[in-house]
Amino acid sequence: MPITAENIEEQHRLVEESANYGKEGLIIREVLNAYPNHDDLNTIAMKIAVIDVTNSTHLSQYKSQLSLYDLAKVILDIPAFDVRLAAGDPELVNIIAKNVGAINMFSFASKYCTYHNVEVYHRDDYSIFDGIVKESLPNYVDGLSKHKLDVWRSEYNYVAFNECIGGLLDEYNIHIPFRRRKFDHFLWYANR
Repeated sequence: MPITAENIEEQHRLVEESANYGKEGLIIREVLNAYPNHDDLNTIAMKIAVIDVTNSTHLSQYKSQLSLYDLAKVILDIPAFDVRLAAGDPELVNIIAKNVGAINMFSFASKYCTYHNVEVYHRDDYSIFDGIVKESLPNYVDGLSKHKLDVWRSEYNYVAFNECIGGLLDEYNIHIPFRRRKFDHFLWYANR
């Protein structure tokens, strides 16, 4: 599907109106707005669980190596987390992704930061990285390979990944509101 503002908006609309994904988006929005801050371990753990379940990040498959407590504690202990999240600090993704032991949490961290940035702060500074993005993004970016995306993930280079998305959207003159979030829906819904 060609990258156009119309196609991106249409795929976003389909996601928002779908029986399951639209309702899950509402749950995420309600939970994050009811509990926007990162000053309580239990609240952070609840938000992690909501994002995990609704986005199939499969945190439970790492249960022997990762606890919900430890992941919530990583986020709780990041200095000025809410201020940095509101400002779109890309380094937050890397900090979350690499500070829970041997597990690379790049995909989960990108989703956690994206949802909060969009739903709580009404900004669009983050792009989601996941398996569908890894498979489909190279179809739209000349010279980009799945291997390169894997390298960015394994080296915790969220800035390069996020800049790639921003550059692509600029190249296609996509300047709609929440263009990163809607582009994720475009990639995901059209290629799932």
